[in-house]
Amino acid sequence: MSFSSELKEELAKVSVHSNECCKLAELAGCMIANCNVVRLKNKFVLRMITESSSSIRRMYNAFKKLYDVTPITNIEKEKLKEDKDIVYELLIEDDNDLRKIFNDAAMFNIDVNLEIVIDDNGKIKEKDCCMKSFLRGVFLGSGSLMEPNSGNHLEIVLTSEQNVNYINSVLAMLGISAKMMKRKKNLVVYLKDAESISDFLRIIGSNKGIIAFEQIKVEKEYRNNMNRKINCEVANIDKTAVAASEQLKDIMLLKEAKKYAKLPANLKQIAELRIKYPEASLDKIGSLLTPALSRSGVSHRFKKIKELANEVRNNG
Repeated sequence: MSFSSELKEELAKVSVHSNECCKLAELAGCMIANCNVVRLKNKFVLRMITESSSSIRRMYNAFKKLYDVTPITNIEKEKLKEDKDIVYELLIEDDNDLRKIFNDAAMFNIDVNLEIVIDDNGKIKEKDCCMKSFLRGVFLGSGSLMEPNSGNHLEIVLTSEQNVNYINSVLAMLGISAKMMKRKKNLVVYLKDAESISDFLRIIGSNKGIIAFEQIKVEKEYRNNMNRKINCEVANIDKTAVAASEQLKDIMLLKEAKKYAKLPANLKQIAELRIKYPEASLDKIGSLLTPALSRSGVSHRFKKIKELANEVRNNG
């Protein structure tokens, strides 16, 4: 089962209690996202096709409870991506049932192109609960979400610009800014950042999705912190290696100029340790002295050695 299917399985169990307005809003969302009025066997039928058994079950129950209509459901196999996947179909064929649905529909309608479009006169936007239910229906109808560890991408595929604009307006009212693109004959509303996706999942009632995204977010932050720490440590190692190399050059120069033997005992002591431990840090060298010397104390002595080496360089 895909991650999207798991989420739809969860969403199909979300209760809207006895709020008929929310049930209608959810049904409207699913209708505009994945229902078509088509001509079949010389008559018009309402049809929904999906790979999600949860979405079909949710719609089936909604039609029964809201309109006392019993849809026909079919299961068939369709060739998709070289594999045979189960596809679920919901049909409402009876003319009286169709009239009952569309004559009484308070939130959707059919346009001249037989496209199911939102037509609620602002009813859905009157309540947050209805807007959330509507978006849940939209996702159940044609939403999909990439596996969280594969990237951030949630999308809803539609065909009507009117429906797209309405969905975007509902998202905006709930604080989510979505993007839109064309894909062949379809319009796609999509979200690309983890925070917006988490907000959307919270709105439609998917705790499983939120937990998955938050877990990935924590893991990503941990990896980033570890990478920063490793990069910092590598940078420090590189810095130590460069400084040690410069110190060895200064010491070798003093030896070549016959100045090394005349160094004060404290400087000669620190120079001998650098020669013996060419990759050691200043802290390490300081700990090898008796008594031990602080990092700043070791650095000060190497600065004195550099000054003497620079005098040799300047005097040619």
